[in-house]
Amino acid sequence: MTRDSDKKENEAEVKTEANKEAKLKAERASLRRLFTVAANSFDDIHRSMNREKNIDIQFSKIYEKAERLFNVDKEIKEIINFSDEEYDTMESYRDRFTEIRVIYETNYNKHDESKSEISSEIPPDNLKLPKLSLKEYDLMPRSWIAFWGQYFAGFMKIKT
Repeated sequence: MTRDSDKKENEAEVKTEANKEAKLKAERASLRRLFTVAANSFDDIHRSMNREKNIDIQFSKIYEKAERLFNVDKEIKEIINFSDEEYDTMESYRDRFTEIRVIYETNYNKHDESKSEISSEIPPDNLKLPKLSLKEYDLMPRSWIAFWGQYFAGFMKIKT
């Protein structure tokens, strides 16, 4: 009797794992299809080179789809043993995403370019800044009022 119940539990676990594996593989297949469509659309927009707003949107879509695809791949990898073919396929999608990311960052990411332009315009050695010096207190009681007055007057302006 216990053997039958153990056997049924084992069969139920195997069935549950098989269902989960099948569901994840189906999700991965649809994500791969969506990723490929988005990547091809990115290539088309990149080739036309005149719609920078669309390229930003398309890159965001690809980035989000790639994240989801890589997470599903990780879940599947934890459940089953990957064959060499599955590893190659998974890596081809990662490589494709890396290619797209590099193209986007080098051609369209203006935020990083503006930082480099600013830093290259004015080298830090050639800046002529005024030298600031604080008045020092010479430990003489007579000069204390003048020394403290410069700070106290500024403090009173801030306070009001």
